[in-house]
Amino acid sequence: MSHPFQESLSNIEKRLEELTHAVTKKQERIFDKVIIDNDEFQKLFKISPGTAANWREKGLIAYSQINNKIVYKIEDINKMLDDNYRPFKK
Repeated sequence: MSHPFQESLSNIEKRLEELTHAVTKKQERIFDKVIIDNDEFQKLFKISPGTAANWREKGLIAYSQINNKIVYKIEDINKMLDDNYRPFKK
């Protein structure tokens, strides 16, 4: 017969594995896409609509606007990250 603490610990470990799998799957879905909309972009970077607009106006991120809908190519997001990458200095 197992100790109640062991059972509780096993349940926590199982739940942690499930959550890790769910988070990994969600992240993969974002980067498997070719484009994301402005809402997804803001959530991904945890920025406000004003900050996203500022980045577009400054030319930091390429985007497409169709009527009032703004979308970004994942490759342009990666380019923005690469262009603004600052490695550690030793």
